[in-house]
Formats: sequence, structure tokens, C-alpha cells
Amino acid sequence: MKAVRTTVDMVAVFRMGEPPEPVKFRYYESGQPCTVHVDKVLDIRKVAYGNTRTYTYRCQSIVGRRERVYELKYIGSELRWELYKI
Repeated sequence: MKAVRTTVDMVAVFRMGEPPEPVKFRYYESGQPCTVHVDKVLDIRKVAYGNTRTYTYRCQSIVGRRERVYELKYIGSELRWELYKI
């Protein structure tokens, strides 16, 4: 996997007392929008740096007719999602 670290538009489910659950996201590749539905969350890691909580999700989906494994990050202090690795 290569590090991408690009901000994405995310649709997620937030439940009380649980980490957010990613559903689908959109990012831009070569100027073209690409929408990905999160098929399976393989692993969730929680990291806390001081007051900043970060969740890293290792996910699997079909992207462009290929099954891909990628990582998404939710940065709680900034309330943003990023495509970390693909």
C-alpha cells in the first residue's frame, strides 16, 4: 500500500459510546471523483495523542472492478476523514 493522505468526503454512522462506522466516501483521482462503498472493516485501531483521538480503519472494497485493501483515518479533534493508504 502506498501512503496517500488525502481528505475525503465521508458518510458515516455515529453511535453513542462506539467509534464511528464508515459507510462510503468520495475522493478525487486525477481530477475525477471516485465513490467507494466500504464493504468490510477488517480492523480498527484507536490512538490517542494528548487530547487528539485518531481511529485507523483497515477496510476492503471493490474499487474499479478490483478488490482493494485500504486504510481510512478519522481525526477526532479536526472532525475529518482521510484516505491514508491505498
